[in-house]
Amino acid sequence: MTKNLFTIKPGNALPLGVSKVADGVQFAVYLPGRKKCYLKLYRKGKKSPEYCIELKEEYRMGSVYFVYLELTELNSNISLARLLTEEYEYIYEADGIDIIDPYAAGISGRERWNRRGKLPLRGKICLTDFDWGGDCILRKPFHELVLYQLHPRGFTKHSSSGVKEPGTFAGLQEKIPYMKELGVNGVLLLPVYEFEEMQGEKINYWGYGTGDTYYFSPKAAYSSNEQVDTEFKQTVKKLHQNGIEVLLDFYFVPGTNLNQMTDCLRHWVLNYHVDGFRVNTEVMPSIALASDPILSGVKLLSSYWDSRMLSDAGIHHTGNTFAEYNEGFMNDARRFLKSDEGQVEMFYKRFYRHPENAAVINFMTHVNGFTMMDLVSYDIKHNESNGERNADGTEYNYSWNCGVEGKSRKKAVHDQRMRQIRNAFLMLLCSQGTPMILAGDEFGNTQDGNNNPYCHDDTVTWLNWKETKTGQQIREYVKKLIAFRKEHPVLRRETQPHLMDTLSCGIPDLSAHGLQTWRPDFSNYSRMLGILLSGKYARRKDGTEDDSLYIIINMFWENKSFDLPTLPDGREWFAAIETFDEMIYDLPERRTKPVRRKKNKRQDIQRTTVVPPRSIVVFVSR
Repeated sequence: MTKNLFTIKPGNALPLGVSKVADGVQFAVYLPGRKKCYLKLYRKGKKSPEYCIELKEEYRMGSVYFVYLELTELNSNISLARLLTEEYEYIYEADGIDIIDPYAAGISGRERWNRRGKLPLRGKICLTDFDWGGDCILRKPFHELVLYQLHPRGFTKHSSSGVKEPGTFAGLQEKIPYMKELGVNGVLLLPVYEFEEMQGEKINYWGYGTGDTYYFSPKAAYSSNEQVDTEFKQTVKKLHQNGIEVLLDFYFVPGTNLNQMTDCLRHWVLNYHVDGFRVNTEVMPSIALASDPILSGVKLLSSYWDSRMLSDAGIHHTGNTFAEYNEGFMNDARRFLKSDEGQVEMFYKRFYRHPENAAVINFMTHVNGFTMMDLVSYDIKHNESNGERNADGTEYNYSWNCGVEGKSRKKAVHDQRMRQIRNAFLMLLCSQGTPMILAGDEFGNTQDGNNNPYCHDDTVTWLNWKETKTGQQIREYVKKLIAFRKEHPVLRRETQPHLMDTLSCGIPDLSAHGLQTWRPDFSNYSRMLGILLSGKYARRKDGTEDDSLYIIINMFWENKSFDLPTLPDGREWFAAIETFDEMIYDLPERRTKPVRRKKNKRQDIQRTTVVPPRSIVVFVSR
């Protein structure tokens, strides 16, 4: 191969980064306020550049420098894009300072987690073709989603995960059958872009830090081999093949260029087929997300959407784009769960909330805070291992340890904790918004009371997949609850209930009740709530109307007797779920005449029912 591998010509100012153009490769970079600039190409593993290309004035427009490299006639039998991808890396030099391209689609030197100073950081050239096989963004409606939030490394890093490539995208692929069996159909991945693992003397485990971050590049340390770009694409493709959407969590550092943020998210949509993002809109304005021609077509999660501002800008809700992600549901549901005063009406409003202009992501736990098991095992945070004298992390956990702080072998404590976990999952998975489960909650994962383990890359944050009786019971319960949600479209309506009888059928689509039907008790001392969901307002795929559901929540510490709503002739109430003793019943088939079974102990009670303390009962009309 001749030394004169390519000729150099002026390119185009856009796109930034490295791109394949005709028979050559273009490099374009934004270097404002610089005078002497060079593109340096290195053979992989070499300390000195093999090519140092001066970015002359003819290669500049504004503050963007761009060159087009084209093969010489002597080398026309090879692919320049393939050669550069396989054998070269690059950086820029500006006024004597080496600069890594912020648009680099890959970063070398960070292949091993938390190994600093071993190899120089350089940009990778990622121009390999990938066979998507017809894959595209899934565009599932928000009301059909069950999200699953996970850390790409911690999800499989523990030895108990049983995967061949722990802590990697490949390891995540091995867990797809598990997620599919559980019933989730969307994953929200914590940062998968190239972030710096160390922040001072502490590990930046989550990826929300402020160090050197390269937002266009999948994280090399999360890959099982050098082909990071390909492995992440394979992960998205396999998740899509199993009907699972892929959403990414992006934390942009304050001061990040707006154009760069927009180009970055477009890059992940166009090149990686990502279905959506959770973005910190205090840095990237929501108006920039919502008005972008590409991004406005994927799911966008933000803590808040200003509907009036979007409307004034001529931006209208498309039905499957905007979603609200904040701790509102979590805080109100937790307080009701632990029997705080004055929470019945607040939870009721959270239960049915599903506004038309933006979907709502509901969760009881998420990455920042207690796990579900810790929520019912600790009254206060235990972050001593973070090295901040337990001063970090939120003080407002709205948790209850059920009588003993931390782990306990007392049967009464264990049983109460299991009831609370069942209650929490039912409150989440029967609410109208889009439910999200924190990975590991479905089998009782614990962080030993740490509600802010941002600096732990160890067994505190790695999911322990070791099978336990408790974990198996929780997982089977959650799996059945997800299936129950999917069976009943009345639990996942496309639009928010009107709380009115809009069909003139004699009953509202959704209504609140107390110990007596049609008389909800929203007083400060109340801990009881009945919710009636009319099946007439929801249709199954075959066009038939859904069953009506009556959900009775008794968060009082004593038994309470509840009236049951009167049903039309020929239909009766059958208990479907009871959280006090973990009962999920096999219901009779849908017939006009009710069929009685001894297994369902509540089905003979048609007018009133006694609900045990701190438990929930769900009735189905048949």
